[in-house]
Amino acid sequence: MKNFALTIIATMGLLLFLVSPGYSNPNAAALTLDEVLHHAAQTNPAILAARQELMEVEELYPQARAGWLPSLSAEASIYATDIESSNFSQGDGATTKDYTLLLDQPIFRGGRTFADTARAKYLIQAGEATLQQSEQSLYLRTVNAYMNLLRDAEIYSLRKSNQESLQKELNATQERYDLGDTTITDVHQARQRYQRAQSETVRAIGAYEGAQAVFEEETGLLPNALMRPVRNFAFPASLDGLIAMGEENNPSIWIAKYSQLASEEEVNSIFRELFPQISAFASYNKQYDPQPGIVPETETETIGLRATLALYQGGATRSRVRESKHAAKRLEYEIKDITRNIRQEVRSDWHDYLAARQELDSRRAEIESASLALEGVREEARLGQRTTLDILDAERELTEAKILLAQAMRNEIVAQYTLASRIGLLGRDMGGDKMAASQ
Repeated sequence: MKNFALTIIATMGLLLFLVSPGYSNPNAAALTLDEVLHHAAQTNPAILAARQELMEVEELYPQARAGWLPSLSAEASIYATDIESSNFSQGDGATTKDYTLLLDQPIFRGGRTFADTARAKYLIQAGEATLQQSEQSLYLRTVNAYMNLLRDAEIYSLRKSNQESLQKELNATQERYDLGDTTITDVHQARQRYQRAQSETVRAIGAYEGAQAVFEEETGLLPNALMRPVRNFAFPASLDGLIAMGEENNPSIWIAKYSQLASEEEVNSIFRELFPQISAFASYNKQYDPQPGIVPETETETIGLRATLALYQGGATRSRVRESKHAAKRLEYEIKDITRNIRQEVRSDWHDYLAARQELDSRRAEIESASLALEGVREEARLGQRTTLDILDAERELTEAKILLAQAMRNEIVAQYTLASRIGLLGRDMGGDKMAASQ
């Protein structure tokens, strides 16, 4: 009897899922959560903007590396010269053509280039962590939208099925009343339950349509069909292991760490402005019709070394050094604060996940008991030991148990992905071939 009841429950659940609104097209390919995540990652405007922002940050490195490379410039000019009170009056009003090539090669910039390139690398790494954080946020929103849509579709199917069942029960009760086998009270009770089921179905439709709108907004996809995800992340066995993984892999901690390292290099770069700056230079200049017109053209070639030393800038440079030191110190404290928050959030998410798994097991057991109870009540009612109200109550308890199971299944998946996000397991491979292959 127990196995038979479980088989009936599983079959009913599958049928309800297949006939849920939005899942009725037999030719529509079912969308897995992996496919939805992949599509969202490739098309979401916020993620595309974040990737462009990372590309912007990546240009900091070639800009910093330019401090080691030579610079070459060219200049050309044409001008007229009017020489007054001069013995070379024949040059008055003559036009001079002039062009110059200038090569400048930094030799020593006080160590600024080393600091600037190191800072650029750290900022790029912080930008990569920022992009990962944005992607994880998108993945979590997508998972929530996907699971909410699945849940609300199943709840709608359950409500609709319950309404149809109560309609049949009301009709049967009315027929028995007409034959004198029951009372008008039974009819009113059946009608009241049916009317309640109608309002609950209307509310379920509204919730489903709202979930569908959120899904389309987050993913840009029309949910013709969805498949319930099955995923088991490789979580550490202990809470301490989870916390350690969170401290190691959470994007927030890496954003703060790389930003702090970049800030230290900025301190070094600004301080190096006070050091001597040495460069080599070479130039070539040629003039046609130079004034005062003694020769038709001239050529000048120059090569040399240039050294500069900042002696006093009103204290601005040292003030910038102090400002950068304060910023670096502030980021040190932020790292400690972020680490503390990650520990707290991992603990909370871990307990939420365990609670969701336990609730899921309880809801499945509850459905089994409610199904057996309904079967017993119907048998007792056939023997005259139970009333119509008892059957209606048992049916309602089974329907509510199934609805709570749908909610529990949604909560378990969302809690699992939330914890995975907290410890850095949601990365750029989510929704890609690597994730699909792991299913």
